[in-house]
Amino acid sequence: MPLDVLADLATTLRTWPSLLPRIAAAPPSELAELAASPHASVRILVAQRRDLPAELRDALAGDPDAAVVRAVAPHPGLSEDRLRSMVSLHGVQVLAAVAANPDASGALLEHLTRHQPPVRKVFKEVARHPNATGPALLPCLAHRTARPLAAAHPALPPATVAALLSDEHPGVAEEAAANPALPRTVMAELVGDATVPQPS
Repeated sequence: MPLDVLADLATTLRTWPSLLPRIAAAPPSELAELAASPHASVRILVAQRRDLPAELRDALAGDPDAAVVRAVAPHPGLSEDRLRSMVSLHGVQVLAAVAANPDASGALLEHLTRHQPPVRKVFKEVARHPNATGPALLPCLAHRTARPLAAAHPALPPATVAALLSDEHPGVAEEAAANPALPRTVMAELVGDATVPQPS
């Protein structure tokens, strides 16, 4: 599809929820052309890619339109300062997308879970993020969809993992039982073997 036709469609239709093959195959020159469009709906098409040149990625990250920023926020390579700036400028509109960024630090994830007003989707993203810390995960336990994910996260404090073994939701208890942070003494009790060897 010619880019000009695609751009025209983007200005009249709702934004597509996923990356279009035509955009995925576009070379840097075409991406730059689309990213310079005065229409946010066209810039969003480019922002959905996850292999953008650094200068184009950063330009979209500083876009004045929150929808464009939300689309590019999960892109790898964005700096901590850039991610925090997104949150400062656009608040709740971009929180979940920033939490989904693979480079988000533990400190940033903690900040996102403390944001007021809270955003429910943030907790699910944080609960499955490999960089999540204990303090970031604890608030996730208060949310139904995030609770099982947090229960399985190895950064969850061991005492909290042990307490979740008696959770009323079986899925949460199962995830806690499989969590590598579960204390070995508690694990031994679970399997009925008090002689589980201790690490040397």
